[in-house]
Amino acid sequence: MDSPSTAGSAPRRRRALRSPSRISGVDSARCLALLGMMAVHVLSTTDEFTGDPTVAGWLFTGRPSALFALLAGVGLALLCGGAAGPGTRERMTWNRKAVAVRAVLILVIGLAVAMLETSVAIILVHYGLLFLLALPFLALQARPLLMLAAIWVVLAPVAYRLVYLALSAELDHFAESWRLWHSPEFSDLAQPGLLAMDLAVSGYYPLIIWPAYLFTGLAIGRLRLTETAVAVRIAVVGALLAAGTYLVGRVTLAVSDIVPDLSAATGMPEPVVRGELLTGTLLPLIEDLRWHLLATPHSGSSLDVLHTVGTSLAVLGVCLLVTDRLGALAAPVVGAGAMPLTLYVGHLVVLHLWRDDDGPLNSPEVSGPVIMVLLTVLALAGGLLKHALGRRGPLEAVTHAAGAAAAGPRPA
Repeated sequence: MDSPSTAGSAPRRRRALRSPSRISGVDSARCLALLGMMAVHVLSTTDEFTGDPTVAGWLFTGRPSALFALLAGVGLALLCGGAAGPGTRERMTWNRKAVAVRAVLILVIGLAVAMLETSVAIILVHYGLLFLLALPFLALQARPLLMLAAIWVVLAPVAYRLVYLALSAELDHFAESWRLWHSPEFSDLAQPGLLAMDLAVSGYYPLIIWPAYLFTGLAIGRLRLTETAVAVRIAVVGALLAAGTYLVGRVTLAVSDIVPDLSAATGMPEPVVRGELLTGTLLPLIEDLRWHLLATPHSGSSLDVLHTVGTSLAVLGVCLLVTDRLGALAAPVVGAGAMPLTLYVGHLVVLHLWRDDDGPLNSPEVSGPVIMVLLTVLALAGGLLKHALGRRGPLEAVTHAAGAAAAGPRPA
């Protein structure tokens, strides 16, 4: 998660944005992803009376975590030279060793924080595995990475559906029995088959699907992100993809019989079913081919993946265009986005203090909105402090130091 957004050695151009040692737009996008995930973790996503999505449900379910994963790819590409390329073989070997060590540490941290009482689908174990998956592809340039990303975005949802249905037919009670139903933790290492199935197929972030975001981010990170024209193209392509897929998903809900069919099957009122399909807390209709035309968050459907890739690109493009122009006003956001591991783990600790029965924040007076304000203030204050000190976040410093120590002297 410590993903330095270095600009590489790409030359300045007349139409280019300012090229600092970190690309501030990438960091600000990462901060927005963090805050979006925090919002989903503490605020209601559906109205308890009508079943309709709340504002948090409309905006944040599924999208921030996809952006987070896409930015992981961007950060890895920038760490390995960005648009300038990966450099020498020795430098690439050093980067791979450093990334591998960081990935393992992130994975271990993820297993540890899963033992907290957070009621959150923690992404860190999957995040560490995505880093390891990226290792063979870190030396690729933009064009092959774009091709790989396109193939994964298009084919992964199809493969996911086929694998899921095949396993459902082969294994009794697959959906219920071959899933952890909690974030992976150390005790799950004792049942590796179940853990592997959860991570790859049946869990919250199936690794059949999520490399689509990683490879897209790796490809984007190989572009000249400091150029205005590139940022504009990223924003426009993302906005068009997001809007188009959202429209298709809403039309599918409106004109098909998916909602009444699912209402009859579950006994849930149609407004509740519609709200659940829009916020991603209901199991998707993966048996039905219409599933591919639903943008249900976290469903892994074709439309869901295309939509969240689009929203991620749109947010990143806008952040690349806007952040530098805001100057010092953006410092808290940029600083927060530069220490995502620290803030992600920190917010899990706050949630534990709030949701644990004996936690000091566990009180009827401390509502979700109050916790969201607290988390936002802490994140931005931490970002401002990080900016003022010019140092890495605590956990970023640990993972960076461990990776550098394991990789040895850094080649020139």
